[in-house]
Amino acid sequence: MAKSLPIIDMQDISSDKKIAKSLERWGCFRLVNHGIPPQLLSEIMAIGRTLMELPVEMKGLNVHKDRSFGYIPVNMTSSMEVMMKYSKAIYDLTKKLGIKLMEGLGLESEDLFKDWPCLMKFNKYNNNPETVGLTGAITHSDKGFFTILLDDELVNGLEMLDDQTNEFIPANPIPGSFLVNAGDIAKAWSNGRICNVKHRVQCNEPRVRYSITFFVLGPRNAKVETPSKLVDSQQPPLYVPFHFEEYCALRTSTKFIQGEVLDLFREKADLVVADVFDEIFVNN
Repeated sequence: MAKSLPIIDMQDISSDKKIAKSLERWGCFRLVNHGIPPQLLSEIMAIGRTLMELPVEMKGLNVHKDRSFGYIPVNMTSSMEVMMKYSKAIYDLTKKLGIKLMEGLGLESEDLFKDWPCLMKFNKYNNNPETVGLTGAITHSDKGFFTILLDDELVNGLEMLDDQTNEFIPANPIPGSFLVNAGDIAKAWSNGRICNVKHRVQCNEPRVRYSITFFVLGPRNAKVETPSKLVDSQQPPLYVPFHFEEYCALRTSTKFIQGEVLDLFREKADLVVADVFDEIFVNN
C-alpha cells in the first residue's frame, strides 16, 4: 500500500497529540475541518489566479526589491477585503495550531506566535508539455516555523520527503483542506523533535498549478530558543539561541536550502557562526 501523509481533524479532541506526533514523524499533515468557510477559500484562490494571469508588463511595474517576493499588486481595492479576511482567518488558525502543538508536547498552553511576522504568497507553476517530468521547485525546507498551504485541488505536484526512508510521498490534495508543514525554526525551537520536512514540486501534467502559501516566520524581537521543559539531561540543548534574521542571513549567504544552516547554530558552535558572519560582512 502506498504511503500517505497524516490527516488531522482540527475538531478531534485528541488533535493536539496528533499534531505533535505528526510533526515529529513527518513534519507535516493534512488539516481538515479547520473552520474556514469553503466560500472564502474559493474566493481567495480566484483572486490568486487573477493576479498570476496579469500581463508581465503590469507585474513589472511593482516588483519587490527582494525578487523572491515577486510582484506586489496595486489597485486591488475590490479584492483587498477578501485578502484581508483570508489572511486574518489563516493567522487565527496558526495561533490555534501553535496552542495545540504546545499542549501536544506537554507544555503550558500559550500564544506561541504572538507578534511573529507572517507572509502570504500567491504561486503559479507554468506547467506545459515540455516541462512534464521536470522539477518546478527543487528540494528544500522552509525557513520559518509553519507553512499553511492552500493547494490546487485539480493539479497536484507537491511531494514531501520521508526522512526515514528517503522517498518522496505525494501530498495529494483534499478539497477544502490545508497542508501544514514545519520549517527550520520549528526544528530549532523544539530541540530537534519536530522534523523540518524537505519537499519539492514536480510537474506531472501539462496544466498550470496555483497555490497560496502562508508562512509563520520567526519571532520579531526575541531569539529562537527551546522551551526549558523540552531540555533535560537526557535531551540536552542542540542549538544556541539565535535571531531569525541571523538565520536568514546565513541561509542566503551559504545558499543552503535544506536546513543545513541549523548546524551552524549547534550548541557550542557560536564561534563558527561568528566566523561566518565576519566573512559575510567582509565580502559585502
